[in-house]
Amino acid sequence: MYSSAAEHSNHEYNPDTAMEARAALWTLLVVFIVFKVATTTMILIMDPNGARQILGLFVAMHWPFILAGVTLLAASVTVSVVFRLRLLRVRARRRLLQAAEWRTD
Repeated sequence: MYSSAAEHSNHEYNPDTAMEARAALWTLLVVFIVFKVATTTMILIMDPNGARQILGLFVAMHWPFILAGVTLLAASVTVSVVFRLRLLRVRARRRLLQAAEWRTD
């Protein structure tokens, strides 16, 4: 009587479509960021005396994005460092295990 939406859907997961969607999202984000930075730079060039007010306004309007960017950058660096440390430990342990395997004490 009742059927699920999955039974009626002809949509299947396509990795190419997902990759295109991610590329479109990143393109849009980069365009927004470049536009914001270029606009702020042009305003600073036109009125260098108002730099403090302009940058203050920029930070006041974009602090959530700045905070998110700094947080993501810090998380990325942390994950990278932790991964490298774990990789070094695993390689050292592997070396010890291989040496122990060939030891005939």
